[in-house]
Amino acid sequence: MQSIILNFQNPQLFEKVLWLLKHFEEDGLEIVVEDETTKEFCKLSEKSLNNVWDNAEDSEYDRL
Repeated sequence: MQSIILNFQNPQLFEKVLWLLKHFEEDGLEIVVEDETTKEFCKLSEKSLNNVWDNAEDSEYDRL
């Protein structure tokens, strides 16, 4: 599997390229749209979940 990462500064250009790429989805192209906001949110969410897990009492999870 090959991957291509594209960075767009112009939202209009992004929309045009995305429109073009969507024509290839039926042929098996997978499109993953990720922006800096999404990446930062994922990092914060992962960090928060790790903190919750680290601070949880073991007895809570013995019942699981």
